[in-house]
Amino acid sequence: MSVKEVLEAVRTLSPEERAQVRSLLDTLPDAPLAPEEEAQARLRAAGLLAETGRRSAPGRTRHTPVEIKGKPLSQTVVEERR
Repeated sequence: MSVKEVLEAVRTLSPEERAQVRSLLDTLPDAPLAPEEEAQARLRAAGLLAETGRRSAPGRTRHTPVEIKGKPLSQTVVEERR
């Protein structure tokens, strides 16, 4: 049975039967988390992690280089380390 067929069958149910289906679906386990997400969920549950931010996809943001006057910054850093 396809998902489309299941949805059509659910539409024919009475409101009470739909509520039963909804409560059954709510009891099913969610899709397994990736190992990193699972570790973060455990840390949040233990109170060791407040929030995790989403990483941006590589290459999505371009940073404009800052122009400086004088010699290159890398040369200045090398000279200061000597």
